[in-house]
Order: sequence, then structure tokens, then C-alpha cells
Amino acid sequence: MAELRLIGQSLVLNNEAFSRIIELESLRIALLVVFLAGLSNAIGQSIVLFANEVKPRRFLASLLLASFIYVSGFLFFVFSIWLVESFIFTKNEPFRNMIKVVGLAYSPYLFSFFILTPYFGSFISVALSLWSLAAILVALNATLALSFWQAFLCSALGWGLLQLVNRTLGRPLHTLTQAGRRWVSGTKLELKVGAKHRGKS
Repeated sequence: MAELRLIGQSLVLNNEAFSRIIELESLRIALLVVFLAGLSNAIGQSIVLFANEVKPRRFLASLLLASFIYVSGFLFFVFSIWLVESFIFTKNEPFRNMIKVVGLAYSPYLFSFFILTPYFGSFISVALSLWSLAAILVALNATLALSFWQAFLCSALGWGLLQLVNRTLGRPLHTLTQAGRRWVSGTKLELKVGAKHRGKS
């Protein structure tokens, strides 16, 4: 399938994949990659759900909610990058195209479920982040004709802008999403490690 070929090429940082996805009319591939990456990430962090003995139906609903929240965060990140490339580098690439290329660059996060791996979870998480960053740099170079350092600055400033928004205007939204997670799971989503330990002592 053409979709799988594009994803495979993006994983090996082939710039042709990012140029080719621009030609597609639909955002489906990019958003599907991000949604599945969010689902994989939710599975990788599902130890909290297991620890709280969340029921199967609520477990699945929690994974889906986490995936949609992940997609929302991705869109904010893309918007941040788009602002930087538009106002600093004056490239004026359509926002729709930025969603396509950055979404495809999220392909490494499809393996996020591996963060459940004992002892190596943190290392895998960092490795996936660096892998995806490299893919984003290749994507920006392919679509915006930016140099490596320009693409890196574009990504870094976009990420910084996103963090600034999250810590200011995004605080009420974060509180709302956390409340939504608790409501869907039917629990406070605590690891309860301390409680179990005290019960054994």
C-alpha cells in the first residue's frame, strides 16, 4: 500500500516521502499516523490504568480519549511551527501542508508502546523523541528548503512557543483534560504503589 510505503520511507528519513505527501489532497495519512502514535503512547503509559484496575470498557475509552488529546497537542505543535516558519523565515507554507509533513514525521512514535519495557522505557522514549525530531528536520528541509540549523531553530522555537502556551493559556485546558481522563476511567488515576507497599508492611 502507498500509505505504508510513505510511513516506511519516513522512518528511514527519506525526504521523498515528505515531498510526496504534500501532493496528496487528503490529510488522512498524517492524522492517522498521529492518532495511532497517540494510541501507542497511551498503551505505553497504561500501567496507571492497570494499577487502578480500570474496567475493560473504561480502559478502551481512556486509550481513545488519550489518543484524541494527543492529536490535539500535535495540532498545537504544528501551529507553533507554522507561525515560526511564516513570520521568521517567511516561507508561507499552507498550514494544511505542515500538518501533512509533521504528521508523517511522527511515524517513530508508532513504537511508543515500547516505553512499557522494564528498565529501558525511559531510554526508548528519548530515542523515539530524537528519531521523530530528525524526521521533522528532514521534513522541513524537504518542504521549506530550510538548512539544518534553520529547520532545527524552527522546530525548537515552535516547541518553545507551545510550552509557553501550555504554561499560561493552556492551564485551564490541561485541568479540563485531566478531569476528562478521570471521568472516563472512573478513578483518580494514581499508581497506588505507596498504598500497596504499606499494606504489605
